[in-house]
Amino acid sequence: MKTKNIFGILIIVLLLISCTNNSYIIKPNMDCVETINTSIKKEMTNKTSVNHEISDVTLTAVGDIMCHIQQLYRGYNKIDDSFNFAESFKYIEKYISNSDYTIGNLETTFAGKNKGRNYRPYNDYMGYKGYPCFNTPEILAQNLKEVGFDLVSTCNNHSLDSKYEGILSTLDYLDEQGINHVGTYRNQLEADKIFIKEIKGIKFAFLAYTYGTNGFLLPEDKSYLVNTLDMYDEEKVNQMIEKVIKAHNSEADVVIAILHFGNEYCDFPNSYQKNIVDKLFEAGADVIIGSHPHVLQPLEIRDIKSNNGTIRKGVVIYSLGNFISSQRYSENNPANTDIGAILNVNFRKIDNHTPEIMSVSFVPTCTYRNKNELAVLPVDEVLDNISSYNLNINEYGMNRLRYSHYHTYKHLLSYIDTEYIYEKYKYTIKIIN
Repeated sequence: MKTKNIFGILIIVLLLISCTNNSYIIKPNMDCVETINTSIKKEMTNKTSVNHEISDVTLTAVGDIMCHIQQLYRGYNKIDDSFNFAESFKYIEKYISNSDYTIGNLETTFAGKNKGRNYRPYNDYMGYKGYPCFNTPEILAQNLKEVGFDLVSTCNNHSLDSKYEGILSTLDYLDEQGINHVGTYRNQLEADKIFIKEIKGIKFAFLAYTYGTNGFLLPEDKSYLVNTLDMYDEEKVNQMIEKVIKAHNSEADVVIAILHFGNEYCDFPNSYQKNIVDKLFEAGADVIIGSHPHVLQPLEIRDIKSNNGTIRKGVVIYSLGNFISSQRYSENNPANTDIGAILNVNFRKIDNHTPEIMSVSFVPTCTYRNKNELAVLPVDEVLDNISSYNLNINEYGMNRLRYSHYHTYKHLLSYIDTEYIYEKYKYTIKIIN
C-alpha cells in the first residue's frame, strides 16, 4: 500500500516538473492539453508544412473570325496598296491578351492575292474575296497574333473556299506568325496527331471538327485535309468520338473540342448539336466550343459521371456567334449576327491532381461600323464610358449596344439557374468556390 502511494507521488512530481518546461498543462479533470512553446512550434511548422503546387490557367475563346468585302474596303490603304485590320481589335485587345491562351474560329482562308475561287466577282476587292468563298489578306494572321490569339480552328464550312492549295497556304501563314491551328492538315501524319499544349503546368488537348464544307469535296487521296463529319455521317461521328477518347486517355489533363455545327441564325441548338455534345462529354471532352450559327447560343454546365463513378464538370457553349464580320441586324435579316461574346474558362490544378474548372465568365461584344471603321466593342465597358471612346456612332449603333447589354447575359444563361457575379464588365459563374 505504501509502495503504491510512493509511486503515485513520484508521478505527480514528474508531472509538475514537466509543466515547468511549458510542454504540457494538466487540468484538474486530468485532461492533457498540448501547449508547445513558440520556438518548438515554429520548428515543427517548418518541418511539417506542405507547399502545394497550384496552377491557374484561363482559356479564352471567341466565335467566328470573318472578313467580308466591307472589311476589305475599310482595311485597305490606297497610299501604299496594303491591308491592315489591327484597328478592328483595338477596343477589345486587353480582353484577349490578358488570357493565358486565346482561341478563335478562323472562317476564311489565306490563299494569297488573286488566288482562290472566283464565284462572285462583285465581292472581290484588290485581289481578295469576301462571301461566299473567302480569301483574306494574310496580314490578318499578323493582326490576330498581335492582339493575343494563340490558336485558331481552321475547320469549318469555308475551309475549302480556296481549294486544296488554300488550306496549305493558310497553315503556312499561321505558322509564320506562330499561331497554333487545329482541324485542317497538310498530310496524314499531321492529321493523326493530337495537338497538346502545356500551359503553366496543365496539358490541354485541342480537336476541331466541322459538319461539312459547303458541298466542296475533298480530293479522294487527301481525305486528311479537313476534319469533316460529312453532314453528321454516323461513321464520321464515331471516328471523331474515338479521337476524343484517345485524347482523354493521352497525357493531356483537359480535352477541348471545337465544333462547327448547328443551324445558321438559330438562337438555340438543334438535336444534332445536343446529341453530339452528349457523346463528346461521354467520350472525355471537358469543354466544347461551338460555332457556325453566327449568333449566340446558350452556355451549359454539366455534371458528367465517369466510368469509375466520379463526377466531373463539363462546359459547353453551343455557339459563340460572330466575333468579327460585316453581318448585322436589320429588318430584312433579323438575326443578332453583330453580337458575340468573349468566353473565359478558368482551370486550377493542385499538385498532380486532375485540373478542375473553377469558373466560367464572359464579356458581351458587338461589332460596330461607320464609313471608315469596323470594330469589335466590349459592350458594357463602352456603354459605361461612351464619352471617352470618341466613337462616330449613330443611334442605330447605340441601340445595338444597349440591346446587346440586356440580351447577351440572359440568353447565354438560358440553361443555367446559378447566380452570376458581375464585376469589371464581366459575368462570372462560379463552379467551385
